[in-house]
Amino acid sequence: MFSLFDLESRCWKRWATLTDHCRARLTEQRIVAGDPGTILKDVETIIQFIGPEGIATQSRNATFPAGRLPELNAKLGHPIELSLKRALLRDYPNLAGLFILMRVMDLLQAKGNRLTLGPAALGFWRGLNATEQYFALLEALLFHAHSSVLGGARTREDEQACAVVASFLGNLSDRWRNFGEYEAAYILGPTRELPPWNLFVQQQLGLIEARRRAAGDDRYHAGGRAWLIGGARLTAWGTAVTWALLDLWRREDAAAAEEEAEDTAGTAVGPQQLELMTSPGPREPHPAEMTDEPAETDLESGEDEDEPAPEPEFGILQPTFQPYFPEWKRIYARPEPEARPGNYILKVNLGGWRGGNAGIWRRLAVPPGHSLDSLAAAILKAFEFDFDHLYDFRYRDYRGKTRRFNHPACDEGPYTTEIALGETGLAVKDEMVFTFDYGDDWKFNVKLEKIDPECRSRRPEVIASAGKAPEQYPSYD
Repeated sequence: MFSLFDLESRCWKRWATLTDHCRARLTEQRIVAGDPGTILKDVETIIQFIGPEGIATQSRNATFPAGRLPELNAKLGHPIELSLKRALLRDYPNLAGLFILMRVMDLLQAKGNRLTLGPAALGFWRGLNATEQYFALLEALLFHAHSSVLGGARTREDEQACAVVASFLGNLSDRWRNFGEYEAAYILGPTRELPPWNLFVQQQLGLIEARRRAAGDDRYHAGGRAWLIGGARLTAWGTAVTWALLDLWRREDAAAAEEEAEDTAGTAVGPQQLELMTSPGPREPHPAEMTDEPAETDLESGEDEDEPAPEPEFGILQPTFQPYFPEWKRIYARPEPEARPGNYILKVNLGGWRGGNAGIWRRLAVPPGHSLDSLAAAILKAFEFDFDHLYDFRYRDYRGKTRRFNHPACDEGPYTTEIALGETGLAVKDEMVFTFDYGDDWKFNVKLEKIDPECRSRRPEVIASAGKAPEQYPSYD
């Protein structure tokens, strides 16, 4: 059975024998538009398709218009055929992957009901040479891309797919590897750790050759009638890149083992090691854990805030590949969202828990420097709830990715003490869902109505309200 997470010892031995060959291949390769892969030409095709004025889109996720997908599909280096009558972007893996990469790189932006080119990001992109552009796209795939950009529920993907992609490539060779029905649908299917759009981007990068699974009974499985992979093999370039990624994996694992002074002889290498460069460290316990009185987490408390866990920057792979590609000098840099002065005016609606809370809302003015933990405390106080349970905030950021920040006492981050409201990148009319008390499951919809430069209060305050809040712990009588 194919596995995404482990490389057998014989695989590592095989890759060790390819060292000289892969180094020579990396040294010989020159990157130009169209080689390796079609991805640079495909990105330019989408840039020309969007144009300087952008295109209208009716999708709430600001994706390509469904009616023009066949037209755009035909222009790419790897067009595909679909039997679906009403195919959406997610059904075109050759388009979906490029859309995700360009959104997380800010080359595409959502502006109301239009999909536009990001002027600052596009200007920086135009200033890069082909090698720098290619590796920016490779890093976007490995460290930034996620299916949540397409909308819908979160999938089983890791936040960073570097180890998963390296494991997949490491299990391949220059001979075709065929995937069975279960593997294609339930391991590499649309909602799995390595969805079809990711596999297609690997092909567009020239790392693999892929072929579609023949039509059959797949419609009854997770893949439905969508594109499912039937087989894949490494290209010569993909073999060299895979060797470099696995060598990085091995060195990171060795460095971690040395640092921790642990004897790892004879143990299997784990895919989590590739994430060491970007994984946040341990957190201190939250001072307000399970108490009625929220701790002071705003900027006036006089105490140091926890530093937010940063998203990985571009350039992680430069030390690995620059010795072979000295022309990789500039690292891709995404523009930061423009700072907007003034307090955030948020309308918080209480969801329909137990079916009777329609029309109950509070309008809050919150300084942008306050953390989401501070916002949680302000919301609960506005509805006269005790701050005595775990919670989380979920929203889509300005690059389209689904974000979740958890109560500081949760087992996994990122945590609400690590991000300020002004750092979320919320645009006016954007919304967050605040879920409080996983037992009773209170839902609050938090909508940014405007940013008021005239409102400069130093603490969150309620400026309007409607409806009487329900009891947090109603009597069963």
